[in-house]
Amino acid sequence: MNISVCLIVKDEESNIVRVLRSIPERYEVIVLDTGSLDRTPVIAAAMGAKVYHYRWNNNFSDARNQSIQYATQPHVLILDADEVLPPSAEKLIDEYLIRFSDFPAAVIIHNFQDQESTNHRMVRLFPNNSRFHYKGMVHEQLHDNDKLASFKMSEIRIDHYGYEKDEYASKGKFERYIRLYRMQLEAEPSGYMYYQLGKLYYSNQQFGEAYNAFQRAIEFEEYQRPYFPPMLVQFGYSLKELGFVKEAIEIINPFQEEYPDFPDLPFLLGTLSMEKGDLEEMKNYFEKALLIGETNDYSTSRGSGSYKAAHNLGVYYEVMGKANVAVKYYKEAASYNYDPSLMRLKELQ
Repeated sequence: MNISVCLIVKDEESNIVRVLRSIPERYEVIVLDTGSLDRTPVIAAAMGAKVYHYRWNNNFSDARNQSIQYATQPHVLILDADEVLPPSAEKLIDEYLIRFSDFPAAVIIHNFQDQESTNHRMVRLFPNNSRFHYKGMVHEQLHDNDKLASFKMSEIRIDHYGYEKDEYASKGKFERYIRLYRMQLEAEPSGYMYYQLGKLYYSNQQFGEAYNAFQRAIEFEEYQRPYFPPMLVQFGYSLKELGFVKEAIEIINPFQEEYPDFPDLPFLLGTLSMEKGDLEEMKNYFEKALLIGETNDYSTSRGSGSYKAAHNLGVYYEVMGKANVAVKYYKEAASYNYDPSLMRLKELQ
């Protein structure tokens, strides 16, 4: 068995079957229900999960830690109800534990956001012993005793559907999380939590509030923390939405030296240059993003180092009257089944 999968849930009737079906049968499944009014706990129990009930106290870490208390296997894997463990995960987990059984694993969270997708990393797999526990009221982080837990990078992937707009609205998550973020920041200010606050405002198209939160996060100057590079990207897009394109370029450009292998930064700068009307600068940035390529080492928007950058270069060369070069880039993007490039190829060929 060797793995205990731990979930905390509330009113997840529409998701619980999907996530539980994705978990290998040999894993132990712990479901901690925090007060469902629907059939979530009944369904989970019928599917073989060990279901426990817990009085919610507005603290995700307390709930996570309680769920871990019920785990009986040597390693714990954390899942949420709006996630799915793809078939490839079981083998990758086994391979990781053969090499790094004593170390937590940072897995790839693949977020489906309507027609787009993004990746970010989170520590979700770790040894089941008393050293490891969660801290933080919301966006809880794994600690090793009193310090943030160190981890190894892994290729284990978890698919996440909770950012789809309809579900996000239907669950009332925005208002609930804003309240919890504010409570957490009042108790313990941190750059990471200001980043999460800004990200939440950005997702709700409240770009002024997002800008303010990201600005506070930058003040912590935690350049080596994993949240910092993707925070810069969303900060730049917030400035763009507010009309401060020139200022965004001036702020973001120097960070390319800090993160030379992060394609989202030159892709952002290319987008900003396009907005500014500087097509030559735009071309250079998109070429740089394409040269860097895709990465799993950062939280990234898929396509920034591949098909999106290639498509934008196709647009550039088409505008410049070089249709043959444009077709080359459109074909590169179309190899990823990128619809805008497929449409341009139909027009040009």
